Amino acid sequence: MMCQAGGQATVASTRNALVGAEMTTLLVGFDSAWTANNSGALVGALRWDSGALDELGPPMVVNYADAERVVKGWQDQFKPTATVQLLDQPTIVNNATGQRPVENIVGSSVGRRYGGMQLASMARTEMFGEEAPVWQYLDQFGGPANPMDGCGVTGVIETYPVLAMIALRWTLPDPDGRPAGRLPKYNPRLKKKFSIDDWQHVCGSVLSEFSERRLGGTAQWIEDLRRKVEPRKCDQDGLDACICLLVALYLAEGKECLMVGNTETGYIVVPHDAKQEKELEERCAQTGRDSARWVRTFQW
Repeated sequence: MMCQAGGQATVASTRNALVGAEMTTLLVGFDSAWTANNSGALVGALRWDSGALDELGPPMVVNYADAERVVKGWQDQFKPTATVQLLDQPTIVNNATGQRPVENIVGSSVGRRYGGMQLASMARTEMFGEEAPVWQYLDQFGGPANPMDGCGVTGVIETYPVLAMIALRWTLPDPDGRPAGRLPKYNPRLKKKFSIDDWQHVCGSVLSEFSERRLGGTAQWIEDLRRKVEPRKCDQDGLDACICLLVALYLAEGKECLMVGNTETGYIVVPHDAKQEKELEERCAQTGRDSARWVRTFQW
C-alpha cells in the first residue's frame, strides 16, 4: 500500500532456474527525503548475472532512517555483489552559496520546458549542512559513486527525474509552440498547476518501461496510480522513485547514459539522448565551459 510507513520488502517471485546463481547487483531508486523531517519513497530490484530481474515490492514511503534500514536489510538478505542507488538529491555539494555548475548547465534545459530545479549549496543547512541526513546516508553506502567506474561500483549516484523525463522524451506539446515542448505538471501538491492528464501521461510512460521489463508487480502498482482521481504527493514520490530505479536499470543494462558535471563539484546521471546532449553542450559553450569535460556519454 502506498502512503504508509516503509517496511522491509520481500522478493515478489522466485526464479527456480536461478536458484544458487550469483546475484550481481541490488538496484535502488530513492526519491529522497532531502531533510531529516521529511519523507520520500524507495523502491528496489535485483538484477541477476543472466540479466533477469526480481522485484522487491512496490515503492514505500521512507525517511532517511527508514531507507537506510530497508537497503541494509536487502543487502543482508540477498548478499549482492554490488549495490547501486540512484538518488534524487545532490550527493556532492562543495559550494558555500549559490548553485553548483551542474545546476547552471542543466537548469537552462529544464527552464526552457517551464520547469525548475532546487539549487544546492551548503548555505541550505537542513539539506546540505554538516548535520544534514544525506551525508550520513552516503557514508553508510560507499559515498557518492563515480559512474565512470562501471557496473562493479557500490555507491550512490545522483539522478534527477525531471532531466530523465526530458532525456526519455516524455515532454508534452507546448501550447505556445515552443519546439522543446513542456514538462508534465504532475505534482499533486501544486494544485493550481496540477493536471490529471499530465499525471496519467507520466504514469503511462513509467508503466511502459516496467511492463517491457516484465516487472509486473511494480507495473500494476503504477497502473493503480494512473487510475487515481486525486493522487497525493506521496504517490508522486513513489512514481519518482520508480523513475530513479529506471535510470539504475538503464545503467545495469549497459545502455548509453549521460553524465553532466563531475565528481569534484557534483553531477547528474540520466539516460542518453542525442538531442539533449547537444542542448547541454550548447549551454556549456554559452557559459564558457569545455563541454567535453562537463557532458559525457558512457555505458557500463
